[in-house]
Amino acid sequence: MDTLQETARLVTSKPVQRVVVNTVLLVSSAVTLLGLAGIASALFFQNFLPHQVVTTPVHLQYGSGVNPYGIASIATPQMKSQQEYDISLTLSMPRSVPNLDRGNFMISLHLLDATADGRLDTSAQLHAADRAGFGETTILFSSRRPALLPYVDPFVSLASRVMFLFYHMFAPGSSTNEMVIPLAERVWFPKGAKIPGSAYVEVEAGQAIQVYHAALRLTAQLRGLRWLMVHYRISTYLTFTFLFWICELVFMGVAWGIWNATTGSASGDADGKPQRLEGVWRQGIQDEDTEGGREAEEEDRPETFPTYGKQPPLKYEPEVKHEGSEEQPLAELPRAGAEADDEDEDDKEEEDDDDMDRKDSGLGTSFSEEGSARIRRRASRNVKEW
Repeated sequence: MDTLQETARLVTSKPVQRVVVNTVLLVSSAVTLLGLAGIASALFFQNFLPHQVVTTPVHLQYGSGVNPYGIASIATPQMKSQQEYDISLTLSMPRSVPNLDRGNFMISLHLLDATADGRLDTSAQLHAADRAGFGETTILFSSRRPALLPYVDPFVSLASRVMFLFYHMFAPGSSTNEMVIPLAERVWFPKGAKIPGSAYVEVEAGQAIQVYHAALRLTAQLRGLRWLMVHYRISTYLTFTFLFWICELVFMGVAWGIWNATTGSASGDADGKPQRLEGVWRQGIQDEDTEGGREAEEEDRPETFPTYGKQPPLKYEPEVKHEGSEEQPLAELPRAGAEADDEDEDDKEEEDDDDMDRKDSGLGTSFSEEGSARIRRRASRNVKEW
Protein backbone atom coordinates (compact mmCIF):
# COMPACT_ATOMS: atom_id res chain seq x y z
CA MET A 1 0.00 0.00 0.00
CA ASP A 2 2.84 2.36 0.86
CA THR A 3 4.47 1.53 -2.46
CA LEU A 4 1.29 2.40 -4.34
CA GLN A 5 0.93 5.67 -2.45
CA GLU A 6 4.55 6.53 -3.09
CA THR A 7 4.14 5.71 -6.78
CA ALA A 8 0.97 7.80 -7.02
CA ARG A 9 2.69 10.67 -5.22
CA LEU A 10 5.64 10.41 -7.59
CA VAL A 11 3.43 10.28 -10.68
CA THR A 12 1.32 13.24 -9.58
CA SER A 13 4.28 15.38 -8.52
CA LYS A 14 4.87 18.69 -10.24
CA PRO A 15 8.15 17.74 -11.97
CA VAL A 16 6.56 14.65 -13.50
CA GLN A 17 3.50 16.64 -14.57
CA ARG A 18 5.76 19.25 -16.12
CA VAL A 19 7.69 16.58 -18.03
CA VAL A 20 4.46 14.95 -19.26
CA VAL A 21 2.99 18.26 -20.40
CA ASN A 22 6.20 19.25 -22.19
CA THR A 23 6.42 15.84 -23.86
CA VAL A 24 2.81 15.99 -25.06
CA LEU A 25 3.34 19.51 -26.39
CA LEU A 26 6.54 18.55 -28.20
CA VAL A 27 5.06 15.40 -29.77
CA SER A 28 1.85 17.13 -30.87
CA SER A 29 3.85 20.06 -32.25
CA ALA A 30 6.19 17.72 -34.14
CA VAL A 31 3.25 15.81 -35.68
CA THR A 32 1.53 19.06 -36.63
CA LEU A 33 4.72 20.40 -38.18
CA LEU A 34 5.12 17.15 -40.11
CA GLY A 35 1.68 17.66 -41.67
CA LEU A 36 2.53 21.26 -42.47
CA ALA A 37 5.81 20.10 -44.05
CA GLY A 38 3.88 17.68 -46.28
CA ILE A 39 1.49 20.45 -47.36
CA ALA A 40 4.42 22.82 -47.97
CA SER A 41 6.16 20.20 -50.13
CA ALA A 42 2.99 19.65 -52.18
CA LEU A 43 2.60 23.40 -52.71
CA PHE A 44 6.27 23.65 -53.67
CA PHE A 45 5.83 20.88 -56.23
CA GLN A 46 2.77 22.58 -57.66
CA ASN A 47 4.40 25.99 -57.97
CA PHE A 48 7.87 24.90 -59.05
CA LEU A 49 7.11 22.08 -61.48
CA PRO A 50 5.84 23.04 -64.95
CA HIS A 51 3.27 21.06 -66.88
CA GLN A 52 5.32 18.80 -69.06
CA VAL A 53 2.98 18.99 -72.07
CA VAL A 54 0.34 21.66 -72.64
CA THR A 55 -1.91 21.53 -75.71
CA THR A 56 -4.13 24.49 -76.58
CA PRO A 57 -6.57 24.59 -79.53
CA VAL A 58 -6.17 27.33 -82.12
CA HIS A 59 -9.34 28.46 -83.85
CA LEU A 60 -8.28 29.79 -87.26
CA GLN A 61 -10.13 32.84 -88.56
CA TYR A 62 -10.85 32.93 -92.31
CA GLY A 63 -11.93 35.96 -94.36
CA SER A 64 -10.57 38.63 -91.97
CA GLY A 65 -7.19 39.05 -93.63
CA VAL A 66 -4.83 37.77 -96.24
CA ASN A 67 -4.16 34.54 -94.35
CA PRO A 68 -6.07 32.56 -91.72
CA TYR A 69 -4.91 33.32 -88.16
CA GLY A 70 -5.83 32.36 -84.64
CA ILE A 71 -5.16 33.33 -80.99
CA ALA A 72 -4.46 30.68 -78.34
CA SER A 73 -4.55 31.34 -74.60
CA ILE A 74 -1.52 29.98 -72.73
CA ALA A 75 -2.09 31.79 -69.44
CA THR A 76 -3.49 28.66 -67.76
CA PRO A 77 -1.40 26.79 -66.91
CA GLN A 78 1.19 29.53 -66.96
CA MET A 79 4.66 29.00 -68.34
CA LYS A 80 7.44 28.86 -65.74
CA SER A 81 10.42 31.16 -65.72
CA GLN A 82 13.89 29.66 -66.15
CA GLN A 83 12.36 26.72 -67.97
CA GLU A 84 12.99 25.69 -71.57
CA TYR A 85 10.02 24.95 -73.86
CA ASP A 86 9.63 23.44 -77.30
CA ILE A 87 6.68 24.92 -79.23
CA SER A 88 5.01 23.19 -82.17
CA LEU A 89 1.83 23.55 -84.22
CA THR A 90 -0.30 20.57 -85.17
CA LEU A 91 -2.40 20.93 -88.34
CA SER A 92 -4.99 18.37 -89.36
CA MET A 93 -5.47 18.75 -93.14
CA PRO A 94 -7.18 16.71 -95.87
CA ARG A 95 -5.21 15.44 -98.83
CA SER A 96 -7.24 17.61 -101.17
CA VAL A 97 -6.13 18.99 -104.52
CA PRO A 98 -5.83 22.62 -103.28
CA ASN A 99 -3.62 21.54 -100.39
CA LEU A 100 -1.46 19.34 -102.60
CA ASP A 101 -1.13 22.10 -105.17
CA ARG A 102 -0.25 24.71 -102.53
CA GLY A 103 3.21 23.36 -101.85
CA ASN A 104 5.30 25.08 -99.20
CA PHE A 105 3.81 27.73 -96.93
CA MET A 106 4.92 29.59 -93.81
CA ILE A 107 3.68 29.51 -90.20
CA SER A 108 4.17 32.60 -88.01
CA LEU A 109 4.18 32.56 -84.18
CA HIS A 110 4.12 35.53 -81.79
CA LEU A 111 4.06 35.12 -77.99
CA LEU A 112 2.28 38.09 -76.39
CA ASP A 113 2.25 39.36 -72.81
CA ALA A 114 -1.52 40.00 -72.85
CA THR A 115 -4.30 37.49 -72.26
CA ALA A 116 -6.68 36.48 -75.00
CA ASP A 117 -9.60 38.92 -74.79
CA GLY A 118 -11.69 41.14 -77.06
CA ARG A 119 -9.11 43.89 -77.16
CA LEU A 120 -6.43 41.49 -78.34
CA ASP A 121 -8.77 40.04 -80.96
CA THR A 122 -9.20 43.50 -82.47
CA SER A 123 -5.45 44.10 -82.51
CA ALA A 124 -4.85 40.68 -84.09
CA GLN A 125 -7.41 41.37 -86.81
CA LEU A 126 -5.72 44.66 -87.70
CA HIS A 127 -2.34 42.96 -87.73
CA ALA A 128 -3.58 40.17 -90.02
CA ALA A 129 -5.09 42.71 -92.41
CA ASP A 130 -2.29 45.26 -92.82
CA ARG A 131 0.53 44.17 -90.44
CA ALA A 132 -0.15 47.12 -88.16
CA GLY A 133 1.19 45.38 -85.07
CA PHE A 134 -0.62 44.63 -81.80
CA GLY A 135 -0.87 48.13 -80.36
CA GLU A 136 0.04 48.27 -76.66
CA THR A 137 0.60 44.53 -76.47
CA THR A 138 4.26 43.54 -76.29
CA ILE A 139 5.66 40.71 -78.39
CA LEU A 140 7.89 38.59 -76.15
CA PHE A 141 8.96 36.02 -78.74
CA SER A 142 8.52 35.56 -82.50
CA SER A 143 9.21 32.68 -84.85
CA ARG A 144 8.48 31.80 -88.49
CA ARG A 145 8.84 28.29 -89.89
CA PRO A 146 8.01 26.56 -93.22
CA ALA A 147 5.52 23.73 -93.72
CA LEU A 148 4.65 21.30 -96.53
CA LEU A 149 2.02 18.65 -96.95
CA PRO A 150 3.84 15.28 -97.31
CA TYR A 151 4.11 14.09 -100.90
CA VAL A 152 2.60 10.71 -101.89
CA ASP A 153 3.13 9.07 -105.29
CA PRO A 154 -0.16 9.01 -107.29
CA PHE A 155 0.27 5.33 -108.30
CA VAL A 156 0.88 4.32 -104.65
CA SER A 157 -2.07 6.39 -103.54
CA LEU A 158 -4.36 4.76 -106.14
CA ALA A 159 -3.23 1.23 -105.22
CA SER A 160 -3.78 1.96 -101.53
CA ARG A 161 -7.29 3.19 -102.17
CA VAL A 162 -8.17 0.11 -104.20
CA MET A 163 -6.82 -2.29 -101.61
CA PHE A 164 -8.46 -0.51 -98.67
CA LEU A 165 -11.60 0.57 -100.52
CA PHE A 166 -14.08 -0.68 -97.95
CA TYR A 167 -12.01 0.84 -95.13
CA HIS A 168 -11.98 4.24 -96.82
CA MET A 169 -15.72 3.94 -97.45
CA PHE A 170 -16.58 3.41 -93.78
CA ALA A 171 -13.78 5.67 -92.37
CA PRO A 172 -13.66 8.96 -94.24
CA GLY A 173 -11.10 10.35 -91.83
CA SER A 174 -8.51 7.92 -93.05
CA SER A 175 -7.59 10.35 -95.81
CA THR A 176 -6.70 13.05 -93.25
CA ASN A 177 -3.08 14.09 -92.94
CA GLU A 178 -1.80 15.45 -89.61
CA MET A 179 1.30 17.61 -89.71
CA VAL A 180 3.41 18.72 -86.74
CA ILE A 181 5.38 21.89 -87.51
CA PRO A 182 8.11 22.80 -84.95
CA LEU A 183 8.00 26.56 -84.35
CA ALA A 184 10.54 27.07 -81.54
CA GLU A 185 13.06 25.09 -79.49
CA ARG A 186 14.42 25.85 -76.04
CA VAL A 187 12.40 29.00 -75.50
CA TRP A 188 13.49 30.36 -72.14
CA PHE A 189 12.39 33.34 -70.04
CA PRO A 190 14.61 34.65 -67.23
CA LYS A 191 13.43 35.08 -63.67
CA GLY A 192 11.49 38.29 -63.16
CA ALA A 193 10.72 38.71 -66.86
CA LYS A 194 7.21 38.84 -68.30
CA ILE A 195 5.60 35.50 -69.04
CA PRO A 196 3.51 35.08 -72.23
CA GLY A 197 -0.24 34.96 -71.75
CA SER A 198 -1.34 34.30 -75.33
CA ALA A 199 0.02 33.15 -78.69
CA TYR A 200 -0.76 34.50 -82.16
CA VAL A 201 -0.54 31.91 -84.97
CA GLU A 202 -0.89 32.71 -88.67
CA VAL A 203 -0.92 30.20 -91.53
CA GLU A 204 0.62 32.11 -94.45
CA ALA A 205 -0.93 29.97 -97.18
CA GLY A 206 -3.77 32.20 -98.33
CA GLN A 207 -7.47 31.73 -97.83
CA ALA A 208 -7.50 28.62 -100.06
CA ILE A 209 -5.68 26.43 -97.57
CA GLN A 210 -7.93 23.78 -96.04
CA VAL A 211 -7.46 22.87 -92.35
CA TYR A 212 -9.67 20.68 -90.21
CA HIS A 213 -8.31 21.91 -86.87
CA ALA A 214 -5.12 23.28 -85.35
CA ALA A 215 -3.51 23.00 -81.92
CA LEU A 216 -0.51 24.63 -80.25
CA ARG A 217 1.65 22.35 -78.11
CA LEU A 218 4.16 23.47 -75.46
CA THR A 219 6.56 20.77 -74.25
CA ALA A 220 8.74 21.50 -71.20
CA GLN A 221 12.34 20.29 -71.48
CA LEU A 222 13.09 19.30 -67.90
CA ARG A 223 16.57 19.54 -66.42
CA GLY A 224 18.21 19.39 -63.01
CA LEU A 225 15.93 19.46 -60.00
CA ARG A 226 12.76 19.59 -62.06
CA TRP A 227 13.80 16.45 -63.92
CA LEU A 228 14.35 14.65 -60.59
CA MET A 229 11.01 15.87 -59.26
CA VAL A 230 9.20 14.46 -62.30
CA HIS A 231 10.98 11.13 -62.74
CA TYR A 232 11.46 10.40 -58.99
CA ARG A 233 8.38 12.05 -57.66
CA ILE A 234 7.83 10.05 -54.44
CA SER A 235 11.45 10.02 -53.26
CA THR A 236 11.93 13.73 -53.90
CA TYR A 237 8.62 14.50 -52.20
CA LEU A 238 9.64 12.57 -49.08
CA THR A 239 13.06 14.24 -49.11
CA PHE A 240 11.63 17.75 -49.32
CA THR A 241 9.07 16.92 -46.62
CA PHE A 242 11.82 15.70 -44.30
CA LEU A 243 13.97 18.78 -44.95
CA PHE A 244 11.06 21.15 -44.36
CA TRP A 245 10.19 19.26 -41.17
CA ILE A 246 13.77 19.46 -39.85
CA CYS A 247 13.84 23.22 -40.48
CA GLU A 248 10.53 23.63 -38.69
CA LEU A 249 11.78 21.61 -35.71
CA VAL A 250 14.95 23.71 -35.50
CA PHE A 251 13.00 26.97 -35.49
CA MET A 252 10.53 25.51 -32.97
CA GLY A 253 13.42 24.50 -30.69
CA VAL A 254 14.93 27.97 -30.87
CA ALA A 255 11.57 29.60 -30.10
CA TRP A 256 10.96 27.13 -27.26
CA GLY A 257 14.37 27.89 -25.73
CA ILE A 258 13.83 31.65 -25.92
CA TRP A 259 10.39 31.31 -24.34
CA ASN A 260 11.71 29.12 -21.52
CA ALA A 261 14.60 31.50 -20.89
CA THR A 262 12.26 34.49 -20.73
CA THR A 263 9.61 32.92 -18.51
CA GLY A 264 12.15 31.03 -16.38
CA SER A 265 14.14 34.18 -15.52
CA ALA A 266 10.98 36.03 -14.49
CA SER A 267 9.73 33.21 -12.24
CA GLY A 268 13.24 32.66 -10.86
CA ASP A 269 13.48 36.32 -9.77
CA ALA A 270 10.05 36.15 -8.15
CA ASP A 271 10.93 32.95 -6.23
CA GLY A 272 14.44 34.04 -5.41
CA LYS A 273 13.49 37.11 -3.35
CA PRO A 274 11.75 35.24 -0.46
CA GLN A 275 14.44 32.57 -0.58
CA ARG A 276 17.16 35.20 -0.25
CA LEU A 277 15.32 36.87 2.63
CA GLU A 278 14.80 33.54 4.36
CA GLY A 279 18.45 32.67 3.84
CA VAL A 280 19.59 35.98 5.37
CA TRP A 281 17.26 35.45 8.35
CA ARG A 282 18.49 31.93 8.94
CA GLN A 283 22.12 33.03 8.57
CA GLY A 284 21.55 35.71 11.20
CA ILE A 285 20.09 33.18 13.61
CA GLN A 286 22.98 30.81 13.00
CA ASP A 287 25.50 33.61 13.60
CA GLU A 288 23.79 34.51 16.89
CA ASP A 289 23.77 30.88 18.00
CA THR A 290 27.41 30.54 17.06
CA GLU A 291 28.42 33.67 18.97
CA GLY A 292 26.40 32.61 22.02
CA GLY A 293 27.91 29.14 21.96
CA ARG A 294 31.38 30.60 21.57
CA GLU A 295 30.86 32.89 24.57
CA ALA A 296 29.54 29.99 26.64
CA GLU A 297 32.51 27.87 25.66
CA GLU A 298 34.90 30.69 26.55
CA GLU A 299 33.26 31.07 29.98
CA ASP A 300 33.08 27.34 30.77
CA ARG A 301 36.41 26.06 29.43
CA PRO A 302 39.29 25.36 31.88
CA GLU A 303 42.15 27.84 32.02
CA THR A 304 45.70 27.87 33.43
CA PHE A 305 47.52 31.04 34.46
CA PRO A 306 51.33 31.27 34.92
CA THR A 307 53.04 32.43 38.16
CA TYR A 308 56.55 33.54 39.21
CA GLY A 309 59.13 31.49 40.91
CA LYS A 310 58.52 27.97 41.99
CA GLN A 311 54.90 28.57 42.80
CA PRO A 312 52.45 26.21 41.09
CA PRO A 313 50.42 27.69 38.21
CA LEU A 314 46.90 28.84 38.87
CA LYS A 315 44.23 26.59 37.36
CA TYR A 316 40.56 27.23 36.81
CA GLU A 317 38.13 24.41 36.20
CA PRO A 318 34.47 25.11 35.30
CA GLU A 319 31.83 24.10 37.74
CA VAL A 320 29.85 21.01 36.86
CA LYS A 321 26.18 21.82 36.87
CA HIS A 322 23.80 19.32 38.37
CA GLU A 323 20.38 18.87 36.91
CA GLY A 324 18.59 18.70 40.21
CA SER A 325 19.51 19.71 43.79
CA GLU A 326 18.87 17.11 46.44
CA GLU A 327 17.72 18.19 49.86
CA GLN A 328 20.44 17.83 52.48
CA PRO A 329 19.62 16.12 55.77
CA LEU A 330 19.73 18.11 58.99
CA ALA A 331 22.80 16.23 60.14
CA GLU A 332 24.85 17.60 57.22
CA LEU A 333 23.86 21.25 57.78
CA PRO A 334 26.70 23.30 59.28
CA ARG A 335 26.34 24.64 62.82
CA ALA A 336 26.77 28.27 63.83
CA GLY A 337 30.25 27.72 65.24
CA ALA A 338 31.29 25.91 62.16
CA GLU A 339 30.07 28.76 60.05
CA ALA A 340 32.19 31.13 62.09
CA ASP A 341 35.21 28.88 61.61
CA ASP A 342 34.49 28.79 57.89
CA GLU A 343 34.33 32.56 57.79
CA ASP A 344 37.70 32.78 59.56
CA GLU A 345 39.13 30.34 57.08
CA ASP A 346 37.69 32.41 54.23
CA ASP A 347 39.36 35.54 55.63
CA LYS A 348 42.67 33.72 55.78
CA GLU A 349 42.26 32.49 52.24
CA GLU A 350 41.52 36.01 51.05
CA GLU A 351 44.67 37.31 52.79
CA ASP A 352 46.70 34.56 51.13
CA ASP A 353 45.21 35.51 47.78
CA ASP A 354 46.17 39.14 48.36
CA ASP A 355 49.75 38.08 49.11
CA MET A 356 49.85 36.04 45.93
CA ASP A 357 48.54 39.00 43.95
CA ARG A 358 51.30 41.15 45.32
CA LYS A 359 53.87 38.55 44.31
CA ASP A 360 52.40 38.14 40.81
CA SER A 361 51.98 41.83 40.11
CA GLY A 362 55.19 41.77 38.12
CA LEU A 363 53.53 39.88 35.26
CA GLY A 364 52.08 43.06 33.87
CA THR A 365 49.47 41.25 31.82
CA SER A 366 45.83 42.16 32.10
CA PHE A 367 44.88 38.60 31.07
CA SER A 368 46.50 37.13 34.21
CA GLU A 369 44.97 39.75 36.50
CA GLU A 370 41.57 39.25 34.98
CA GLY A 371 41.88 35.46 35.36
CA SER A 372 42.91 35.76 39.03
CA ALA A 373 40.04 38.10 39.81
CA ARG A 374 37.62 35.73 38.09
CA ILE A 375 38.93 32.80 40.19
CA ARG A 376 38.54 34.75 43.44
CA ARG A 377 35.01 35.80 42.59
CA ARG A 378 33.90 32.31 41.71
CA ALA A 379 35.63 30.78 44.76
CA SER A 380 33.96 33.24 47.16
CA ARG A 381 30.62 32.64 45.41
CA ASN A 382 30.94 28.88 45.90
CA VAL A 383 31.82 29.27 49.59
CA LYS A 384 28.83 31.48 50.22
CA GLU A 385 26.51 29.04 48.51
CA TRP A 386 27.69 26.25 50.74
